[in-house]
Amino acid sequence: MSQAIYIAHRIPFPPNKGEKIRAYHFLKFISQRYPTHLFCHIDEERDLEALKAVDLPLKGLHYHFLPRSKRKSRCFKAILDGRPLSVAYFYDRPLEVPLRHLLKEADIGLIFCSCSPTAEYLFRAQGLLEQRPKPRLLMDFMDVDSDKWDRLSRRVPPPMAWIYSLEAKRLRAYEGRIARFFDHLFLVTEAEASLFRQCVSSGSVAVVENGVDLIRFHPGYRSPLSKEGPVLVFTGAMDYWPNVEAVVWFTREVFPIVKAAFPGVSFYIVGKDPAKEVKALAETPGVVVTGWVSDSRDYIALADVCVAPLRLARGVQNKVLEAMAMGRPVVATYEAFEGIRAEAGRDLLVADSAGDFARAVIRLLKDPDLARAIARAARSQVEQEYSWERSFQVLKEFLPR
Repeated sequence: MSQAIYIAHRIPFPPNKGEKIRAYHFLKFISQRYPTHLFCHIDEERDLEALKAVDLPLKGLHYHFLPRSKRKSRCFKAILDGRPLSVAYFYDRPLEVPLRHLLKEADIGLIFCSCSPTAEYLFRAQGLLEQRPKPRLLMDFMDVDSDKWDRLSRRVPPPMAWIYSLEAKRLRAYEGRIARFFDHLFLVTEAEASLFRQCVSSGSVAVVENGVDLIRFHPGYRSPLSKEGPVLVFTGAMDYWPNVEAVVWFTREVFPIVKAAFPGVSFYIVGKDPAKEVKALAETPGVVVTGWVSDSRDYIALADVCVAPLRLARGVQNKVLEAMAMGRPVVATYEAFEGIRAEAGRDLLVADSAGDFARAVIRLLKDPDLARAIARAARSQVEQEYSWERSFQVLKEFLPR
């Protein structure tokens, strides 16, 4: 039986944030069908602990740990040498040795890459791939990262605006190279796939949507935490700029309106590595910045309303799907709602301006019957549309038999 190689830009254990959740479930699906070797990068010490949480039947696991600070220094060098900064950050030469050994010695029928920077290993091993029957090459872009960097470049001041714009140009060219080299490419929504076709205009592109672990994220989960007064919750990596911008905007523009109507309300910002702008929000009465937590479900289950106030969002927001799966009423911006198959007003509330967003939250807090109805509809919609089994019906067609 031929074997598979899965290359992930971050270790997909534990599956506790968007990109890691998607990579984990793809890896699970593939490792159930082929003896699978995982290659991945680690840039946080806490992720070394995640090696103990590996719960999939892997044939081999290869990783390289290098702290973020050293990875970032590579990016400064890449500004001068012409590489995408993302590739410089994630490419680890020590992983090439076991990868090349497998390509020489094992019967590899499938190589699956998760996120564009991982393609670098195959570009550097192109000679080996051409010396034998070429394995099926699949790339999960998730989102169109080049467009993400382009949009970010317009939202930040110099010099970061210039750096982000440069990364957008380089990454777009790199995405085109991937499209010409790989057999099939995957994106998370039809909107992302359409954007990719416009930007790159080559390659076999298909949509594999995100799913939700419907057993893990269940309305029956009970939080061990206690509360006094209504609770609003946002979950996400808090060193990720779109999340940072979202909670800063919500705290400054939306939360005061809600607090005027419900003086005892609390806003929990839940996620690892909060940026300094996020940490500063803890000085606002009623705002709690948790930092890293072992289980986000404890806070989602505590919430009266989960909020997704993102104003720069891509693909499908797992934070929204997870809250819906747990039977929590959600208020989201149109950016965070885009790409989710659900009905605004029935499955969640959608609002963009600070006033409209605040009124939607207040409406749910004032009307428990409405909140419960939306929560029930949300769970039902996620069960119907967002199981991983449903999503992988598409992926199955592209795997070698």
